[in-house]
Amino acid sequence: MARKVSIFALIFLIIVLQLCSYFNPCSASNGYNHRKSKEFIKKSCRATSYPKLCLKSLARRASKIKGNPELLASAALSTTFFATQSTSRLLKDTSRIHSLKPNEVAAMVDCIADLSDSVQKLQMSTKVMDEGTKNNDVVRADGSDDVVRVQINDIQMWVNMALEEEETCMIALANMNVKGRVKKGIRKRIVKVAHLTSIALDLVKNFALAHNK
Repeated sequence: MARKVSIFALIFLIIVLQLCSYFNPCSASNGYNHRKSKEFIKKSCRATSYPKLCLKSLARRASKIKGNPELLASAALSTTFFATQSTSRLLKDTSRIHSLKPNEVAAMVDCIADLSDSVQKLQMSTKVMDEGTKNNDVVRADGSDDVVRVQINDIQMWVNMALEEEETCMIALANMNVKGRVKKGIRKRIVKVAHLTSIALDLVKNFALAHNK
């Protein structure tokens, strides 16, 4: 009798496990989807100017991106926005802490203004892109591809302008005669921000191409 009960219990357990794997792939499926999404990010990053930085900055968001070009572009814009905002604050703090000559202060002020403009453009881009991803492509609710095309073009224009502002900032920084270590640290941050912006622009362009197909 006990033996029959144990056999029935084993059969019941097997059935439950099969049902679980059928209706809910659970962690095994989630792990697979995460790897699949990461491969998608890696492949997409190869088409950018800085594939290693691209993968490093976006791999942690693989579970949210889910192999979607729009979510990938949105994640890249968001990452770039916050990095640029942080660097802009660093420049403001540096200009207050370190004693600079009048011409160096002028160059730093110009650089801060450039980065502030860049932050504004990236914020606009991120907001428009997020409106689409969070509200199930709310910009497409009227069914008009023209509306989408205009908004994607606006985002590309703003990101491109942000990149130009960052490059102008780097030129201003190159003409500053600031202490070597300080200058090197600031330049490193600005270069990274410019590279992230370039990556975001590439991924937005890829999303635009995917949408037009």
